Amino acid sequence: MALGRYVLRYLGDGPKPPADVSRARQAPGVTVVDESPKMLLIEGDDASLAGLAEAFPGWAVTPEQTYSIPDARKRLGGPPD
Repeated sequence: MALGRYVLRYLGDGPKPPADVSRARQAPGVTVVDESPKMLLIEGDDASLAGLAEAFPGWAVTPEQTYSIPDARKRLGGPPD
């Protein structure tokens, strides 16, 4: 069973509704990893996360995206010719 991470972003005005946050925290197989004033980062197995879009109207549900940071250190070239 693979674990996935999703971002739930509240699309309404103002902060996210506390009742929705409570519902997300109590959902079986789902863990709230982090939150901000308008978003939740949740983790769970794919079966538990499958119905999120229908369960949270007024929220956008998207898979978490991660990016690697490029190595910006300067490097010396090879030995001089």
